[in-house]
Amino acid sequence: MGRGGISTARVLLCALVIAVHLIPSKPVKAFELFHAEVTRIETLLNAKQYADADSTALLVLEQALQQRQMPADTFSSLGQLLQSASRFEVSKAIFNAALERYTLEGRLNKMALTLLQLATSERHLSNYTNAVTYIRRAMSIAQIERDDILKARLNLELGIIQQEQGEIEAALEPLKQALLYFRENDMANEMSLSLLRIGEIYSLLNQATLAHTYYQDAFDSIQSSGNLKLLGSIKTRMGELSLKSGAVKQAIKTINEGLTLLLTTNDVGAIAQAKMLMGKALVEDGEVAKARALLQEAMQFASSSGQTKLMKEGRLALAQAYMKEQNFELALAEARTGTIDARKNRDIRGQLSFLSLQLSAFVSLGEFKKALDVQSVIQQLREVLLDSENKSAIEGLQAEIELVRQSRTLEKLEESKQLALAQAERENLQTTLFWSISLAALLLTFLVWSRYKQRQQTIILRREVRQQTLTLQEKNQELERAYKTLEEVSLRDPLTALYNRHYLESQLPGEIRRSQFSARQNPNTNKSKQDLLCLLIDIDHFKRINDDYGHMAGDRVLSAFASVLKEVFRQTDLIIRWGGEEFLVVCRQSNREELPELAERCREMVARTPFDIGLEKPIYITCSIGFSLLPPDKEDDFDTAWKRTFAVVDYALYATKLSGRNGWVGVIETLEAPRAQPTLLDTKFNFPGSRIATSFNNVASIQWPDTLDN
Repeated sequence: MGRGGISTARVLLCALVIAVHLIPSKPVKAFELFHAEVTRIETLLNAKQYADADSTALLVLEQALQQRQMPADTFSSLGQLLQSASRFEVSKAIFNAALERYTLEGRLNKMALTLLQLATSERHLSNYTNAVTYIRRAMSIAQIERDDILKARLNLELGIIQQEQGEIEAALEPLKQALLYFRENDMANEMSLSLLRIGEIYSLLNQATLAHTYYQDAFDSIQSSGNLKLLGSIKTRMGELSLKSGAVKQAIKTINEGLTLLLTTNDVGAIAQAKMLMGKALVEDGEVAKARALLQEAMQFASSSGQTKLMKEGRLALAQAYMKEQNFELALAEARTGTIDARKNRDIRGQLSFLSLQLSAFVSLGEFKKALDVQSVIQQLREVLLDSENKSAIEGLQAEIELVRQSRTLEKLEESKQLALAQAERENLQTTLFWSISLAALLLTFLVWSRYKQRQQTIILRREVRQQTLTLQEKNQELERAYKTLEEVSLRDPLTALYNRHYLESQLPGEIRRSQFSARQNPNTNKSKQDLLCLLIDIDHFKRINDDYGHMAGDRVLSAFASVLKEVFRQTDLIIRWGGEEFLVVCRQSNREELPELAERCREMVARTPFDIGLEKPIYITCSIGFSLLPPDKEDDFDTAWKRTFAVVDYALYATKLSGRNGWVGVIETLEAPRAQPTLLDTKFNFPGSRIATSFNNVASIQWPDTLDN
């Protein structure tokens, strides 16, 4: 809808609102209020402030629904205003309100037109199932009303939906039915749009000559009408066809002509589509920087308006642009995002397109292992797609065989009937009887033979379907095993076989909630086993081991150190390799008073254990430990509790290292009453007071990190 159309809709809206809501005491005020809101929506749409326009439109809708006297035509006009600006989600809400009013009023024709508009909005949002449902409901009304022009428009929209769904050949039938009606009734714009869509289908079928013919017919039929939007759209499609055939310069020229025409209109959706096509053409021409800017602009619009199809095409083109620039990391990032979106939308072909780009990017980056993993996923998806297509083909073949069988049977029966009539006319009864018996025997033989062949064919088809089903089940089982292996690998450290941070993050929230629940049920903390204990353990002078004996020796020490931790702590405790030479242990169902004993047992076990590093003599190492109750004070939020606890144990570990290493420092619990002389740890973490334990002489001998800062 152009600027003139928007202004007309605005005036209509204002007039209808005044007619319904005119209050005798304050008529001027009611008119001014609604006129201001409609003007504001139009201004916001023209300024491309779509979020504000959506909010204002929904507010107007809510106010209108509360008054219950707003005419349905007002809703319809506002929905068309928003739909013309590609605000499809909000337009759906407006059209649904209009549909409800038309239904209450029993206006079938208006109901059908609103259903068509709803289908258009759903199609732009790629909600094809909902769109087809609306089309079918509207078609039922059109059949009852015998509205041929509405049937033609519904067929046009149905063909567009099927085309965008990938049902290419099925889309031709409704489009050609619509074209026939529009041509017979000399409806130039609708005829041109039908020709354009049929041309797009032949372009998808790689029939370039036929596609160009339809595009040219569409252009010629409205060249003198002044419909710049449709003329611009046809030009851009001609340019896209040139791009597919490799004529890049011609494609850029034609698309630019179409974009110039579209920029004179307010159709922001068609402009974004044209910019996306221009970006793809410029990528092929080597003007990647300019292409990238256009593609990002088109994708930004697609994201704001919810058009997933346009977003997918733009992201594919943008990833290809990055590949052209040899910016493989950015290309990989776009391809990964596109793969995730396609998976959410169950778009297998889209996943294959983005995974192919990932494969090229990994190969270009020299990451061949990742490339092989991607290739494996691509192969699996291709097999899934092939299985789906094979199943459809088998079902189609069965239907075709049954149809042929029935046709042949009917043909034979008809022949038998005609032959019987001819024989009845003959004077010689013996000849008639002979031929009748012969033909009956021949027909019986043929029917038996046809039945036998059909049965054999059915057995073969069932065997193929069964084999395909078994193969698919085997592949699903292999995929499940692969997923389980991948999950196991992603949760464990490959060197020490301990769990990693990912595993801790998945287990810890539940443990914290369980501990806090137990604490609330049993407030006596002296004897209960309801606490979570957190210990952060660091190997002292580990860098020296790597420097003096090599990284292989360091890996052996880390692996053996993990074994020592497994001896010190229980099987139910979470032992995590935190990173480098740091290990984190979370003891479940424990008592806070056990913290000093656990820390000392760990320190002592490490200190007296010989570590074999492949030399004649083993080496001995020590460790430093910081610990705390988890959480150190009462916290209900998991993120706050965990971040606070880790900060405390890390601070305590640092204090242990500053105080001489081979020892431990930690917080057993925090106090509710403030202490007269708080420690630096209390001050740093805003504790009223805390009960601190250490393996050094006393708390006063601890060298806190903040002491060095001062």
